Amino acid sequence: MIPPTVIDGGASDDDAPLSDVELRELLTRAREHDDRRLVRLITGYVTLRRVMADVIASIEAREGGAAVARAPLLLRARELSRAQGR
Repeated sequence: MIPPTVIDGGASDDDAPLSDVELRELLTRAREHDDRRLVRLITGYVTLRRVMADVIASIEAREGGAAVARAPLLLRARELSRAQGR
């Protein structure tokens, strides 16, 4: 069961984005258990993360890094989209 704080958007102790390795492991587990909804969720998350990385890079190229640094939402999006390297 998913903890209510996760569903409600509350902060958790481990608020760091999942790494690519963690996502691959989770995807493998979802496929082994034939959990198609979880497979779709993970696939959608990875796609959104890649798109967000492109959007952030575009904003930084067009308006400079300061534009992203001034917007907390964009900073969080950049953090989530860069989780791949963890």
